Amino acid sequence: MTTARTAIRRLATAQALTSAGDGAVLAVSAVHFTTRVGLPAGIVALGLSLGAATSLTTTVPFGTLLDRIGARRALAAATVAAVAGLLLFAVAHTVPLYIAACALFACGQSALAAGRQAVVATVVAPEGRVRARALLHTAVNIGIGAGSGIGALVLAAGTNAVTVFLVDAGLFVFATALYLHAGPDAPTERQTGWPALRDRRYVTLTLLAAITQLTMPILSVTLPLWIVMRSSAPQWTSAVVLLANTVLVVLLQLPISRQVRDARTARRSLAVAGIFLIAACSVFGSLGASAHPVVLALVGALLLTVAETTASAGAWHLAFSLAPEGHQGQYQALFATSTALARITGPIVLVPLVLTFGFLGWTLAGLGMLAAAAALAAMAAPRRKPQRKADCPVIA
Repeated sequence: MTTARTAIRRLATAQALTSAGDGAVLAVSAVHFTTRVGLPAGIVALGLSLGAATSLTTTVPFGTLLDRIGARRALAAATVAAVAGLLLFAVAHTVPLYIAACALFACGQSALAAGRQAVVATVVAPEGRVRARALLHTAVNIGIGAGSGIGALVLAAGTNAVTVFLVDAGLFVFATALYLHAGPDAPTERQTGWPALRDRRYVTLTLLAAITQLTMPILSVTLPLWIVMRSSAPQWTSAVVLLANTVLVVLLQLPISRQVRDARTARRSLAVAGIFLIAACSVFGSLGASAHPVVLALVGALLLTVAETTASAGAWHLAFSLAPEGHQGQYQALFATSTALARITGPIVLVPLVLTFGFLGWTLAGLGMLAAAAALAAMAAPRRKPQRKADCPVIA
């Protein structure tokens, strides 16, 4: 049997490799499809949005499939979807093919994220799950950071982006071999139905977690537009902030996650996240009036990164502890949709909010995320009468 340590090591390796390919794809795809293929920029953005929206509808069914057939085969199936999307990217020269590629790739990625978290819940003892999840998250950031650099070199050299799509597909195929040896052979229980979607407490957890994950669209969309339109900072500031966030997440996620071992430490971590979220938003809202906007933006990046890592650790503890045995795949899949929800709704809500109301808009955004973190902290409070089954044992 695969030990928990070996399974997580294989998952992390697969995660780092595929994330490196994803980082390169993200860096070159928009340029490739607008300049080489000739698709309108609006269509390129629409395809990404439709892909994310499609993944929302398929992730929970995938979790149910995982509970029924086991993690190994489910992860392999998700990898096939991602590879199919990448191969379609390589040949897509029409709008329908491009949108189909976006949907397949997004669905595969979302399913893989849910599957990896379900494996953690299945093979790792309760006290080590948050740390294991943090290791996977760190692998994501390392991979995307490296891949983004590779993508930049590809663009600078004028290399055809099709090569990047094919290489990433190859990395996913290699990752499949690791996935096939990372999870349990079969589910411990074969259950039916949609208990996760009927669990109001878990649905609430997912929605609140999505609000705390608005840090992602803040860094990728809202802050860059704010810097360009409302501050005197140079345009490259947003790239520096994003790089700083990536490096800091790699450095901080594991140490912070090690501190989250039970409900009490999860509650404390979420409380800290709320404070840093409102502080970061206040700093970003002050960029327009600052004589040193680059320095202030980096301070905001540090505050936001601490908020991101502490909120993630606390939310992961809740995601694992509130899911019942036998349904980990479906429950972790539902929780995984919080990321897609944040990415879809974040730009729609945050950009008009901060560009219309300025510092007040940033303050409102910070207060909303603070309230979500506080609500999650309240959910982490120990309950007198346990409502869940015991956590599953470690697979030796």
